[in-house]
Amino acid sequence: MTHLMRPPARPEIETLPEYRLRHPAGACVKLNQNESPFDLPEELKREVLEALARTPWNRYPPVRADGLGALLADRSGVAPDQVILTNGSNEAILSLFAAFGAPGAVVLCAPGYSMAKPLAVVAGAEVREVPLRPDLTMDPEAMLQAARGARVIFFASPNNPTGRLVPREEIAKIAARTEALVVVDEAYWGFFPKDERVRALAGTPAYEAYTAVGLVAEFGNLAVVRTASKALGLAGARVGWVIARPEVVGVLRRTLAPYNLNVFAHLAAEAMARRPELVRARIAQVVAERERLFGELRRLGVLVYPSDANFLLFRCPDARSAFEALAARGILVRDVSSYPMLEGCLRVTVGTPEENDRFLKAMGEAVG
Repeated sequence: MTHLMRPPARPEIETLPEYRLRHPAGACVKLNQNESPFDLPEELKREVLEALARTPWNRYPPVRADGLGALLADRSGVAPDQVILTNGSNEAILSLFAAFGAPGAVVLCAPGYSMAKPLAVVAGAEVREVPLRPDLTMDPEAMLQAARGARVIFFASPNNPTGRLVPREEIAKIAARTEALVVVDEAYWGFFPKDERVRALAGTPAYEAYTAVGLVAEFGNLAVVRTASKALGLAGARVGWVIARPEVVGVLRRTLAPYNLNVFAHLAAEAMARRPELVRARIAQVVAERERLFGELRRLGVLVYPSDANFLLFRCPDARSAFEALAARGILVRDVSSYPMLEGCLRVTVGTPEENDRFLKAMGEAVG
């Protein structure tokens, strides 16, 4: 006898929307997912592939990729037992929500990282969303008010899709005034702060004094999430990590599945982490192009918001029409106009100079 009916999923999962992006036919300049515009150099790819060929594929990878974790810890000025590797930053966020949030409440800002709410729901946590201020910056007092009785406070710094950095002193104030775990998603580390002399230290312990990582020594209820997808240019490898006190990392070691980082991801991330000068040079190029895009969009009469990340948020009279007009000219951006407070907004990733020129030309025609 056959039985074709599937069992019901949890009610909150049944209503969870599927992650989708609009990909109009013909769009060929991809500026919609905040990836690095630069692929790995060919010689570095060959180095990784040769190392991969020497690695047994019939054996499991390291249980926790501790070698790469130790390297990232050294770059961040923390101890190896304060870093744990994950299969992309989403696995890190999901594990933190599951271990520390569920079945209690997770506090998020809105608009914020689009995957945070689904990950909290999947983890089994209650979601409390707090609106940003009218200027699209996070409101620490409102977050703390909403966090009464909550178990996790989560926000991205810089925020996605607004691009605004949460000042370090505000992060410290939140961590000092709550017993909840404060999770700071620093996916766009390296692109901030504005000071070029500080950004030039990206990938060194000196840089971390300006980020939330520098607060980990002071607060046992703080966890910083990072990814190799942006500054390291490894979105295809799916590598993330958490920096926290050993007590927090120890909980994650019991909740994460073993062997969660495959051998290719491990080797590719290690190769880039060992070349901080290449990472810094690429960050400098992206930041220079970001500021150029910001100025050119303003000259076109577009309302564009300041950014500390590798993307820009801008507002149009008709976001859907602008999105379609750009797509018709081969330019793919992110339509975020359905997000809270972002009516009429699109988000563009900083591309190569040539890609950015094409985007600006298309924008000029679209708003002309």
